[in-house]
Amino acid sequence: MTTSAATGRRSYGNLKDEAASYIRAAIISGELPARSRIDQDVVAQALGISRAPVREALIELTQKGFVDAIPRRGAFVAELTPADIEDYYEVVASVFGLTTRRAVSRLSAADVAQLRKLHDEAAAATEPGRRGELGRRFFNVIAATGRSPRLDSLLQLIGGMFQGSFYFETPGWAAHEAQYQERVLGAIESGDDRLASRVSEDYLVGCGRMTVDHLRSRGYWPAT
Repeated sequence: MTTSAATGRRSYGNLKDEAASYIRAAIISGELPARSRIDQDVVAQALGISRAPVREALIELTQKGFVDAIPRRGAFVAELTPADIEDYYEVVASVFGLTTRRAVSRLSAADVAQLRKLHDEAAAATEPGRRGELGRRFFNVIAATGRSPRLDSLLQLIGGMFQGSFYFETPGWAAHEAQYQERVLGAIESGDDRLASRVSEDYLVGCGRMTVDHLRSRGYWPAT
C-alpha cells in the first residue's frame, strides 16, 4: 500500500515498521518484559492504527526471534539471554567471514570504488537512518559478490534478525560501522582475503557484544 503526498497518510509498510519499532522499544525499556503477552489492541490504540500492521509487525519480530507466537494464545516477548545473542552473532560472523573472503578476489575495481563511495557518504551522513541505509548497501555489495547457493541459503536463514535488531539502537553503532568499513576496505584494496575475513568476523562479534552491553545497561535482564 502506498501513500499519496496529498493525503499525508502513512503507508501500510511504514505503519508496520512503526509498530515494530514501538514494540522493540517497549521490550528494551522493560515495559514488555520477557514472557509477557503483547496485546495487539493496546499497541494499535497507542499508535492510532488498525490491528493489521501490528499483526504484520509481530510476524516479522517472530521471524527475527524477538517474539514467540503461541497458537491460540497470542504473541509473547521472547526470553533472550546474553548467550543467545552472542551465539547468533558468532554464527553470522562465521558465515559472513567466509563470504567476505570469497568476495575479495571477485570484487572489480568498480565494486571497490562503490564501496569506498558508500563508506565516504556514510561517514558524512548526519541522519542515522541515512547512515544505516548506506551501511546496509556496503554490507550487501560484499555479500552479493561473495555469494554462493549454499551461503545464500545460510545468510537468508540467519541474516534476517540483523536488520532491525537491537544493535542499531546501541549508542556506538555508527562509529563501529565506520571503523569496520575502513578496516575491511583496507584489506580488500590490498587483496588480503584472510584479513578481510577476520575483520568481518571481528565486526559481527563486536555487534553482538555491543548489543548485550546495551540491553544490560537498559535493564533488559534483571540484576542478579
